Amino acid sequence: MRSFVRAVLTGEALSADPPLDLVRTNHLGPIAYRMGVAALRGEYAASAIAADRRLALIRQLARAFGGHGVEIALIKGSSLVGTIYPDPAERPMHDIDVLVRTDRLPEAIRCIKDMGFARVGFSRKLSRWYHAVVFMRGDMMVELHRNIVQPYRTNIQIEDMWGRSMLDPQGSGAQRLDPVDDLLICMVHMARHELAVPALNYVDVSRLWNRLDTSERALLFSRARAYRIERTVAAVLGMSELLKAGARGTPGEGRFASIYPTTDDVLRGNRPARLRQIAQKLLLAEGMRERLGLGFVYGAAILDGWWQARSEHQR
Repeated sequence: MRSFVRAVLTGEALSADPPLDLVRTNHLGPIAYRMGVAALRGEYAASAIAADRRLALIRQLARAFGGHGVEIALIKGSSLVGTIYPDPAERPMHDIDVLVRTDRLPEAIRCIKDMGFARVGFSRKLSRWYHAVVFMRGDMMVELHRNIVQPYRTNIQIEDMWGRSMLDPQGSGAQRLDPVDDLLICMVHMARHELAVPALNYVDVSRLWNRLDTSERALLFSRARAYRIERTVAAVLGMSELLKAGARGTPGEGRFASIYPTTDDVLRGNRPARLRQIAQKLLLAEGMRERLGLGFVYGAAILDGWWQARSEHQR
């Protein structure tokens, strides 16, 4: 599997068919088919159909929300199709992630409910201390994001990102973040999952990084410093380089580096035990302020989410 992921990241030719179960675990089936793995034709076909449905829904969301003065910006996988993935089928995803301005989120929730979606997930996701609210209609899932991570865990200025966004040139009706912010959002998402995400996410990072020129890469590091996510950026880039080299190991150096997941953990879909997961979250946090913020927002989101859910039920 390491040699296959290396080939995906470097553009090398495949020397042998990869293990299909691990390819699927890492959401790389459509890419593998495009690289010549004929057994995964069905994965590619299903992803192509799903991509068409997602695009149609994004246009519906942008149109419905726009009618109520609510802008949406495409983030994570939703922002990558048609850009770093010219063939949308190569980028499967389970949901559609969109960013909504915090002060417009209540109106966005009303809009999406009017479209026949129902809220799902833990009650804490209703809390203003949580970063996203999840909705489903049939088999289509949409996440409305206030931010990419909870308050106090970083110093990300989400309004700055909104200020740099632009209307999607592909005509979806949504906004797109600038290329540097696009990559930072993906990196923070991966760190929120302690780097133990499917390898497809590292393909995202590799392609997003490759489209930046020297000045944009310098700008990325500058924003990471201002947003207090330098450790996140270093860890994600470190893991990406290990996977690109087909190497074993963990990103970073020092006595705590072994706390991070290994490349084998990523490729096998291994998730850490809870205590190690907490240690990884603390290690990825920039400093003491962010570590204290992590504890605060976790507790605050549970309590506030319970109260919001109770109020929602009574209405």
